[in-house]
Amino acid sequence: MEESMFDFLKNKRPKNQGQPSVGPASITHSGTSQHSDVRRELIRVVLKDTLRLHGIPFDLLACEVIIITRAPGDEQLHIQLVVMKWNKQLLRFACALQHQLLLGLDRFDPSVDHSKYVFSWRFSPDCGCPFTFMPDPKSWLPNVTPQVEEAAVSVLDRRRSRRPPKAAPLAPVPTAPARAPSNFAPSQRKPLR
Repeated sequence: MEESMFDFLKNKRPKNQGQPSVGPASITHSGTSQHSDVRRELIRVVLKDTLRLHGIPFDLLACEVIIITRAPGDEQLHIQLVVMKWNKQLLRFACALQHQLLLGLDRFDPSVDHSKYVFSWRFSPDCGCPFTFMPDPKSWLPNVTPQVEEAAVSVLDRRRSRRPPKAAPLAPVPTAPARAPSNFAPSQRKPLR
């Protein structure tokens, strides 16, 4: 009897537990898996076609499609575009390329609402990006040419490093004496009563 009294504390999973709520399509049901594989392949074909149409070399980008199952019948499709080789022009037109990819998906499969697809960009560790440090913070201001300098020290790391010298105070700006308008008599000082 004592054992049964504490059975509710044991971590038991129900025997007919469903599939995980988040996972690749290979974990989901077989019918859904086949449908997911078809969608993955369609996205890869449309990406390749979009790259071809715009003259972008195929080896610059790869594509990973992740299907997240929120509930039975409720899936979210996540398209991750992976930059395999660095090309600054590719990133300049990333938004336009993403839009063209959506238009291509609509053209190939008009029965599906592709506007809810989630896009993200990832960089391969060996893509060859020349920017390994952040630029000077002033470079983000308008009309300033970005200059890459040595790495800035994080606020958290400043405790461990020598603090930079403080800037010299600015000299006060001399002001011109105020002149009274010509139609007023100058003020006269009078003793207080």
